[in-house]
Amino acid sequence: MKKVMMSTLFILLCIIVAGFFAVIGIKLATEHLMEQRYGYLKVDFNESAGTKIEDLKYGEDPLQTFDLYLPADKSKENYSFILYVHGGGFSGGDKGTIDAVRYGEYLASKGYVVASANYRLAAEGNGVTVRDMYDDLMIAVERSVEEAVTRGYHLTEMATTGGSAGGCLAMLVAYKEPDKLPIPIRFVFEETGPASFEPELWDMNTDDEKRYFVYSVTGKEFTAEEVGSEPYQAAIDDISVATMITEDSVPILLAYGPKDKIVNVKAKYPLLDALDEYGVEHTYIEFPNSGHGLSGDPDKTEEWFSVMEDYLSKYFENK
Repeated sequence: MKKVMMSTLFILLCIIVAGFFAVIGIKLATEHLMEQRYGYLKVDFNESAGTKIEDLKYGEDPLQTFDLYLPADKSKENYSFILYVHGGGFSGGDKGTIDAVRYGEYLASKGYVVASANYRLAAEGNGVTVRDMYDDLMIAVERSVEEAVTRGYHLTEMATTGGSAGGCLAMLVAYKEPDKLPIPIRFVFEETGPASFEPELWDMNTDDEKRYFVYSVTGKEFTAEEVGSEPYQAAIDDISVATMITEDSVPILLAYGPKDKIVNVKAKYPLLDALDEYGVEHTYIEFPNSGHGLSGDPDKTEEWFSVMEDYLSKYFENK
């Protein structure tokens, strides 16, 4: 009996150890991919490059905070501002992830003021919706501009950026109500952000599937009979960037991977169609061998950052 118990404990220990190293392996592999993906942005962010002020508040909720990255050069009359929005499926993520930090440090070292903002996240029972997240970020922009001014950086223009859920929210800030922004928006650069929440584009085909999906992203309940009604469609359109594009919309750089298993690849097409229809300048970079993380195409990653630099130079007036 004792021998059997010892054998069982040994097997259990082996499973635990194997599991531990598997988790470590996945973590290291993920960090390696992130290092590869954002290696272009890596800088020595010291006093000669800029300053980072962490955990500034823009609301009462613990998640309503932002980090502000300020360039070392304070001699310019006017500065450009960039809002970075982290991803995480609208239910996770943080302003301190490697992508957020790398963008913040790199762009600040190039002379831009950057805010990396947290926002309230959706969790079971808390009722937070995509619209709530958008509202948070609009306040975060105002607070970031005010904070920058108090520290001697006068902001006159802005851009937004982010990936996945952050890409969606970055687009919403730029396109939903641009006239409500405290400074003019010039352009957007985003990666793999869902541009439409039409349920069919997410392979939701029955009325029950559609109404549950719409409820999950909007917080608004509809019966099966109300699917397709004006209020139902208005709830979808309220957070679908593709419906907000006009001939006055600002340019956008956007990237997607056709092997994406997280954001349905069909959700980008209404946006691309709208950009073409209204003649909005845009650059679409497809990562043909990549999924959601855009990690399978190093050449396209290089192209992405090259075009990003072009957009920064072309659309910002402050040099």
